[in-house]
Amino acid sequence: MMTSTKPPALSVWYDGDCPVCRQEVALYRRIDPDDLITWTDIVARADSELPAGKTREDLLGRFHARAADGPWHIGVDAFAAIWQRLPVLKWFAFVFRLPIIRQIAQVAYLGFLKWQRRHRARRNAPA
Repeated sequence: MMTSTKPPALSVWYDGDCPVCRQEVALYRRIDPDDLITWTDIVARADSELPAGKTREDLLGRFHARAADGPWHIGVDAFAAIWQRLPVLKWFAFVFRLPIIRQIAQVAYLGFLKWQRRHRARRNAPA
């Protein structure tokens, strides 16, 4: 008898103050009926609740994902780790592992981070 092996559950740390991040996480939650991914809003956590070895600034600086005690997947690699676990997006994870596509995605992601930091500063500025 063959058994299917599920990948280990993935923990993802995201910026709950980022409107784009919240929308993306909401989409992922809808297409993850098996709860293969645990979503943690960094902003809603106390410093003592953050993973060992990670600061709030580390986690807010780039998207982070990790399966159990495995290695961290950061930035574009975190997206690939998420997509790998979601049947609807599994094929897309492979595409992001192709060197030229990964490089292009990395540049686009860094551009998004610059945009997000500017908007975070505006949202947090005193009125």
